[in-house]
Amino acid sequence: MKGMILAGGYATRLRPLSCSKPKLLFPLVGVPLIDHMVSWLKKGGVRQVILAVNHLSETLKIEVGNRRLGSEIIFSTEEIPLGTGGPIRLAKTTLDNHPFIVVNGDIVSNIDLTSVVKDHLNTGAEATVVLVSVRDPRAYGSASLDSQGRITKFEEKSETRKGPCWINAGVYVLNPSVIAMIPGKGRVSLEREVFPNLARSLKMSGWKHRGFWHDTGKISDYIRANRELLTNPEFMTPAKRVKNFSRTNVKKPSHLGKHSLVDKGAKLGPYAILSERVRVDRGAMVRDSIIFEETYIGEDCVIDGSVIGERVNIGRGTRIGKGSIVAGQIDLPEGTVIRSGSTVLN
Repeated sequence: MKGMILAGGYATRLRPLSCSKPKLLFPLVGVPLIDHMVSWLKKGGVRQVILAVNHLSETLKIEVGNRRLGSEIIFSTEEIPLGTGGPIRLAKTTLDNHPFIVVNGDIVSNIDLTSVVKDHLNTGAEATVVLVSVRDPRAYGSASLDSQGRITKFEEKSETRKGPCWINAGVYVLNPSVIAMIPGKGRVSLEREVFPNLARSLKMSGWKHRGFWHDTGKISDYIRANRELLTNPEFMTPAKRVKNFSRTNVKKPSHLGKHSLVDKGAKLGPYAILSERVRVDRGAMVRDSIIFEETYIGEDCVIDGSVIGERVNIGRGTRIGKGSIVAGQIDLPEGTVIRSGSTVLN
């Protein structure tokens, strides 16, 4: 079976971190999101993954390559973002005459894709949408179902919808016939232009997921997903787990990525997540923070409740307050003070 990851947007809600790094390369407890997704799709029977990309596509092609975790990777590059429907239309010649899986490029979950596909084939639906229950559905598309599990109404991001309900998880199984329903030019939204029509004709099924699911498209949600994966490593789909530290200067739960160096005089944790090749010098303290790869943290720095991008050089004695976001590939001089809730751009 083939699968498609929709990652052609500009990831504006993840700025400034996404200005220099594609969201598919964002680390989740040290593991790039793309690895979580490819491993998850592979477990569901997908061995050929089509990446619908636009923003920083060349970086993705270099970093990801043509194979990832044993799966074949095919790039479908959009000249302009084409929404959620346009990329499927663009990749039509790459898809064969069989049902295929489509997932949004900011999802991390343990959804049982094998069961979703099996139910899709059994119901005879043209499309199956995975649904999850949330307390506040206003930021998501919501679905109404009949007693047979068919979606009778699909409403995209309604500000008037209140209270817990089943929302679109951004995971679909589609028949090839759905491609013909996608308008022929420009940006197309599956959720606004295709799914409502399928719902009215009772050709769309809903599959309810009650397990782990996070949309990492906003920085606050990205932080929340990291924290949950850190404390519940069984949700980590790739064959990597949070390390158990015996060192007295590291408070659990924390994660130290491969080839990272932490001086004995530094203190980490709790909830310190360091990606690969991070260096922390003596006297520094990092807690409740996510540090992207190849970042250097100088002596006597204090980083508390922040997210630091890739390849950042943080000068000695720097203080970074809670809720701050530091973009990738910048230098912070010695003694820099960043107030809580600040955003530092590159």
